[in-house]
Amino acid sequence: MKRCQIKYISPKAFALIPNIHTVDLSFNNLTISALRQGLKGFNGSSIEHLDISNIISSKKPQTLPRHLFRSLQNTKLTSLKIRSWNLNEVNGNIFQNLSCLHTLDLSMNKIYSFKMKGLSKIRLLNLTWNKMIYLPEMCNNQNRSLVPKLNKLYLAINHLLDSQDFQKQGHCLPNLFYLNLSFNLLDRIKSNSFSTLKKLGILRIGNMLTYDLVIEEDALNSKTLKMLFLGSYKRVSKDTFNPKTLFKKCRQLTRLEMSKFDFSDFSIENFRVMISPLKNLKELILRQNNVNNVPDTSNFPNLTFLDLEGNMIRQVHKDFFQNNTQLRSISLKRNQLTTIRQDTFTDEMWRDPNLSIDISYNPFACDCDLEWFIIWANKKGIISKNSDYQCYSPEEWKTTRLDIHIQSLKTSCHPVNRVFITVLTIFSFMFIFLFGLILAWKLRWDIKYYLHTCRWKDERRSRYQKIIDNELIEYDGFVAYNTRDRKWIMSELVDVIEQKEHYKLCLHERNFLPSCAHVDNILESIEASRKFILVLSNNFMSDQWCNYEAIIANHKLADGNGDRIFLILLGKINSKHFTTALKTLLKAVENAEWTLNENGKKLFWKKLKRFMEK
Repeated sequence: MKRCQIKYISPKAFALIPNIHTVDLSFNNLTISALRQGLKGFNGSSIEHLDISNIISSKKPQTLPRHLFRSLQNTKLTSLKIRSWNLNEVNGNIFQNLSCLHTLDLSMNKIYSFKMKGLSKIRLLNLTWNKMIYLPEMCNNQNRSLVPKLNKLYLAINHLLDSQDFQKQGHCLPNLFYLNLSFNLLDRIKSNSFSTLKKLGILRIGNMLTYDLVIEEDALNSKTLKMLFLGSYKRVSKDTFNPKTLFKKCRQLTRLEMSKFDFSDFSIENFRVMISPLKNLKELILRQNNVNNVPDTSNFPNLTFLDLEGNMIRQVHKDFFQNNTQLRSISLKRNQLTTIRQDTFTDEMWRDPNLSIDISYNPFACDCDLEWFIIWANKKGIISKNSDYQCYSPEEWKTTRLDIHIQSLKTSCHPVNRVFITVLTIFSFMFIFLFGLILAWKLRWDIKYYLHTCRWKDERRSRYQKIIDNELIEYDGFVAYNTRDRKWIMSELVDVIEQKEHYKLCLHERNFLPSCAHVDNILESIEASRKFILVLSNNFMSDQWCNYEAIIANHKLADGNGDRIFLILLGKINSKHFTTALKTLLKAVENAEWTLNENGKKLFWKKLKRFMEK
C-alpha cells in the first residue's frame, strides 16, 4: 500500500488477514495516532516485515512514543523500517518487547542520540544518513554488551569524528561482522581503530566528507578482516598513508576495493610493496585511480577477479599475469588502451573458455595490431553483445563498432594484388592534394598560440575588481559539470587550479553536504564562490541539474556579473544543444576550448589562470 495517500487505518483492517506476512505502508500521510490505531489489527497475526517509512510529513523533530508498537508484541515481526520520520532521539526500549525483531532500519532521519538498551536481539541496525557524532554506547553499566547479537552496523553518511570509538567499545560488539563508515567526517583513521572487533569481516571506509584523509600506521589492524572498501578523492602522498605498512596487519583480506584515490604518482614498485602482504587476495578492484600501469599481480596465485576500470592505462603485458592461473575476470574498461595484442595476456589465459575480459570504452586504433583481438572477441561473442567496442582511429571509422571492419583489416593487413596497389596509389595523390588543408587544421592550436603570444607580449591591460563581501566567499570558483566528466575534472582542472595554483574549487561530489537539498547546495555554493566555471560537454547538456546551473549563469550575466563566469568547452558539442541562452553566454563571457595539443593546452591554462586572477 505504498504511496496510496492513506490517512486513516481502521483497527480492524488487518485483523481479517491473520496470515499476513509483509506490509508496506511507506509514503502515506499517517499521523502517529492514526498509525497506532492501525497497528492494533496486527495483534496476534503472522506479520514478519513492516515498512512505515516516510509517513510523517511534519518538519518538526519527532520522537517515537513509548507504546507505539505495543500491539505488535504478540507477533513474529523480524524486520521494521522507519525511514525519514525526522527523528532526532531514539530509545531502544521502545522495541524491547518485539521479541523476534532482528532487523531495524532508521536511516534518513536526523538522529544524534541513540540509546541501545532494549536491542539485545538486534542483528542488523541501519543508521545511514543521520547526524551521529559519536558511536552510541554499546555497553551497559557493568561494561557488558547491550547488543551481543549485532552482526551488521550501517553508519554511513553521518558526522562521526573519531574512529577510535570502535576500539574503545569493540569488546561490546562481539559478533559485529559488517561495518559501513563511508561518507563521514573522519579525517584520520587512527591506529588500531578496529583491532578489538574480533569478528569483523567486511569494512567500508570510503569517500569521507573531509578534504584530506590520513590513514595511520596499523589503522587497519585486524586478524579477521576479509573484505575492505576504501575510497577517497585525495592525491596519494607520503602524508596519506605508508604503502609499506598499510596492509601489514590485515593479511587475511580476500577482497580489496581501493577506488577514487589519485595514484598518478605511484609506480609499479609502489603498488607491489603496498599489496604484497595480501597473499590470500582473490579480488582486487582499483577503479578511477589515475593508475598508469597494471599492478604486478603475479604473486597472487589465488586472484580470480581484477577490476581496473576508469584509469589511465595505455598498455598491458603478460609478464604481470604469469602466475595468475585462477584469474577469470578482468576489467580494463574506460582506460587509454589503443590495442590488445596476443602477447597482452598469457597463452593459457587466452585458451581458458571461462575467461571474461571487458575492455570497452577504450580509444582503439583499428589497425593490423588489433585484428587478432577482433577475431578472438568475435568468436567469444564479446563485441556483438556490447556495442561499446568502437574505433577511435582512423578518423573515417571513428565511433563504428570494431567487428564491422574485420574484412577491411584482413585485406589491408595481408599481401594484396596489383589492382589494390594501383587504387592505393591514386588515392595517395588525392591525399597529398589535401595535405595542406589537413596540416593547417592539425596545427591550428600552434597558430593560435603564436598569434596570442604576439598580441599579448607588450600589451598592458587596465584591470578593476568589483567590491565583494569577503566574509561570504568560501571558494575561489564553483565548477558546474556532469559526473561523467569527473575524470577530466579531477586529473586536469583540480590538478592545475587547486594543486598547482592553490585556488579552492567547489565540486558538488566533494563539497555538497548530503543533509541539504541539491537546489540549496547549488545556490549557496555559487553565492559562496568568486567565480562560476561551467564545463560544457554533451554530458553536461543532457543533464537537468547542469541545465539548471546554466540558467543561473544566464541570470548572473543579466545582472551584470558576466566577468565572474567562464565557459570550458570539453570536446565537440552537438549543435542541437546550442540554445539561444547558451549562444548568448558564449558571446558575452570568456571561454576556452580544451584540446590535447600542447600549445593549445598552454593557451587554455593561460586564459583560465588570467580569469581566476581577476
